[in-house]
Amino acid sequence: MSENVRVDEKLVREIATLARLDLSQEETEMFVSQFKDILDYVSILNEVNTEDVPPAYSSTATRNLTREDEVEESVPTEEFLANAPEAKNGYIVIPRVHMEG
Repeated sequence: MSENVRVDEKLVREIATLARLDLSQEETEMFVSQFKDILDYVSILNEVNTEDVPPAYSSTATRNLTREDEVEESVPTEEFLANAPEAKNGYIVIPRVHMEG
């Protein structure tokens, strides 16, 4: 496990506070164990020799394929609006969104 970080209930509660989580005692104990397991796994990865390994900028060897834009016919407005639950004056009517602020 990482020797720089001591995973205990205090650390888990601090992280939970930063994440605005209200953890029970049982959840806190569970996360202590899980955090330790994660750090143990990462410490194994830190032992891998990566010298002379080029950086990977993508996880796959695929490249983005681009194409020229082509102008195509759009769906006629009347046909599009026929699929809307409610339309008025050429527009789709949606429920009013009101946010308390």
